[in-house]
Amino acid sequence: MQIKWSAGRDLAISLLVLLILAIPFVPVPGDHLTRMDVRFHRSSMAAPRAFTARTLHSICTVMAAALAYNDPHTGQYTRISCGP
Repeated sequence: MQIKWSAGRDLAISLLVLLILAIPFVPVPGDHLTRMDVRFHRSSMAAPRAFTARTLHSICTVMAAALAYNDPHTGQYTRISCGP
């Protein structure tokens, strides 16, 4: 009896992990491509640098929130803005 509960629990946990890992690949309704402007500066750089990429708006929003960084003591920063 114990073996059957263990197998069922393992199966349920495996399915839950699979669903969690699949979430980033599920398209968001109404999502569209947008321009992502990235500006950054590190203490080892002489001048700030920037680049632009195109990605989905939802991904850009998550990256802008997760990677926002500003250190007033060293002048290092990372800024991401999501354009049209």
